[in-house]
Amino acid sequence: MADTVLFLHAFPLCRDMWREQIEVLEAAGKRTVAHNLPGFGGEEGAISSLPETAEWILERVPTGPLDAIGLSMGGYLLMELLRQDPLRFDRVVLADTTARADTSERVAQREEQARRALTEGVGFLIADASQTHPPLTAQRASKMIYQASREGVAGALHAMAARVDSRKDLPKLGERAIVIVGENDTVTPPDTARELAKALGSPLHVLPNAGHLSNLDAAEAFNDVLLNFLT
Repeated sequence: MADTVLFLHAFPLCRDMWREQIEVLEAAGKRTVAHNLPGFGGEEGAISSLPETAEWILERVPTGPLDAIGLSMGGYLLMELLRQDPLRFDRVVLADTTARADTSERVAQREEQARRALTEGVGFLIADASQTHPPLTAQRASKMIYQASREGVAGALHAMAARVDSRKDLPKLGERAIVIVGENDTVTPPDTARELAKALGSPLHVLPNAGHLSNLDAAEAFNDVLLNFLT
């Protein structure tokens, strides 16, 4: 297994979402890399497409081999990285994400959210977080969402809406990959995670009492899975 672990954050958060996971892996002797994606966490620019953002990431990380973790949008990017440069990666963790493309209904929702972000700002996403996540997770997520730019949020939404279906493109990684999902995830629920694990030929870990941001809702359980898999 690789010495370096790459973290890819969820929408519309930033690399700080991985703070606890980075701490436990570095304590176990791993090197970690976690960038703020364009438009998030104070990073300039905006995501134009997932393929171009994957290229942006590959220019900024070691040549490999790398272990990698992606949650939600970070998972979409990790699947794109596997498509572009599969030999760069050793072990892979896909959390609370899906290999499916968006439905037409979901595309329309994202386009409306992008319009709102550009005209209203990111406040509505903070309000959504307070209604969707447990109080402590919502509080932490809100601080990260506040750092996202309007253009960054809109760009990421357009990019996610345009992403391709990855189910047929995913390599059979077997024991080199795991899938993690919160049992209460309503965005990419356990059945969706089960489909992804089957496509990879990999184990599935369902975390009790966790939702879509399972690494924040159930940090201890999430960290235990990571340590067992990556060390």
